[in-house]
Amino acid sequence: MPTTLGDLNEAANRNLREVVSSTFMPDDAREQAVVVGLLGELVRHLQDTLESAGERPRRANAAPAAHLATARTALRRAAGRLPAVDAEIAALHHDTPLSRAVQAAAAVQDLIASHRGRDGAPVTPYALAFTHRSARAYLVHCSADLAWGAARVAQALGEAVTSEAVAVQLYVARGGLDHASVFGRAADGQKNRAIAAFPLVPPLDPRPARATDATGSIPLHLADDCERLSRVAFEALHGRGEPALSGSDVQQLARWRAMSNLLSGRLLLHAAADADPPSAEAMRKSADRLRTAAQAWQQTATRWHRVVDLSDPRVHPKLPLPSYGLARSGQFAPMPKTPPHPALLTAHAHATRIGQLLYGMAWNPETPGRPVQRDTPEILADAGGPAGLTETVYRVAATGWQLAAAMPTAVRRIESTLVTDHVDHRPPKAVHRFYPLPDHQARRLVEPYEHVMEAEQAAAAAILHAAPHTGMDMARAQLDATAHEQIRSGQPWLPADLLTEQQPRTTRPSAQAARSRSTTVARTTPRPATQGPSLSRLPEAPGLQPPLRSRGHRP
Repeated sequence: MPTTLGDLNEAANRNLREVVSSTFMPDDAREQAVVVGLLGELVRHLQDTLESAGERPRRANAAPAAHLATARTALRRAAGRLPAVDAEIAALHHDTPLSRAVQAAAAVQDLIASHRGRDGAPVTPYALAFTHRSARAYLVHCSADLAWGAARVAQALGEAVTSEAVAVQLYVARGGLDHASVFGRAADGQKNRAIAAFPLVPPLDPRPARATDATGSIPLHLADDCERLSRVAFEALHGRGEPALSGSDVQQLARWRAMSNLLSGRLLLHAAADADPPSAEAMRKSADRLRTAAQAWQQTATRWHRVVDLSDPRVHPKLPLPSYGLARSGQFAPMPKTPPHPALLTAHAHATRIGQLLYGMAWNPETPGRPVQRDTPEILADAGGPAGLTETVYRVAATGWQLAAAMPTAVRRIESTLVTDHVDHRPPKAVHRFYPLPDHQARRLVEPYEHVMEAEQAAAAAILHAAPHTGMDMARAQLDATAHEQIRSGQPWLPADLLTEQQPRTTRPSAQAARSRSTTVARTTPRPATQGPSLSRLPEAPGLQPPLRSRGHRP
């Protein structure tokens, strides 16, 4: 499956545990300098992660960021008392477990940054996940786990060094990391575990489906295609995508989405043949919903019949050949040829990969007829079992919902360049065959996407109801639920029963007990988590501030 935030944190923790389990620490001072430098880089990456979560070091603050700052300062002083890092010796530590842990911690920042553009603006709906306090608590807790491993490495290295001054600084660094770990683990009960599924967004450059690709890599490429299409949908929804989707792109994108849903339904029907009765029934119901969504997409494409986008007339009615006199007078020009949008190439590759998973790597959308389907055990082996297959198909429906939500905005953006030659709506004063699209025809292009959204959501809900039978992980569905609320406020994504089952059961203290333990007056007005500042930015309560001392006067 694709790289996620949980994968990177697990990789960093796994490598740190490997370092801790090893009793060997270098005796050479030059190698010790390399280890101290790597520890300093690891702590710096942890600080950057917490800063992205809104945690910044402040004096008299028990937050993990303050203790990480103390540990980083101590490591910097320890490095100053050791020999300068030798490039040749540093190259020997390039692929050690500690170095791999540092690389994984650094990749966390790259993964989070992939959801924002160069100007810092969000390019996916998932970039807004860290506006929630529970998402920031997940980052704090993961940094606490890494701080604990780094503290053990600092302790082992402090016992191996011969310089007393270096040993003291490593002792201070270990204490700061231990404190950061303790205070960071306090966020465990507040964290949103679904943030572990926070994905990496690949570049928008499409990756074509090749017959030479390994069948086992198809789910990974399908997930990357979904992330690309999700980004295109979000940018189109906010009018920031460049280049913008043209009328030809929107029409052909609907056809490829219809094919993707249809092939995904066939995949589930084929897998249901060898499944147990409860799983088979859930898969068949999901396949039926996907077929309905495919029909809804196809209906949106038919609304574009005899509608042409002047900025990209790749899709247009058949035009008569120009007369000899018109061509000789220079009044005729061939239709401009514009390249398709990258999203269209991605949608084509996405549908092709689903067909390759079902029919084999030699299949492509131009293959005539319906070839023989692959054996079910082979498909499940390549897809990661029933759980991996249902998760892949779920991503198809979730991405289709996002595209359907963005298409009305994309159509309104290009409405001024749309023309038609429909005879029934031709204005009486029209001179040429093509005339600007009337308002009521423009509304007909937008209206069907509401039905597409309903069909895609019904398909996703059916797949999620099959998750208990297939063992599908619900973390990504929980993440989508938050992201889709950002796209369309008040639109529930998860079914109510599944949403209730997935919420962690925590004991909430009564208001009276909370007031009895508090030294300040509590506000009764609830504050939305998406708009409130982080914990580190909240002002200190007036009753808890120490008295200010004046420098000019003494009592």
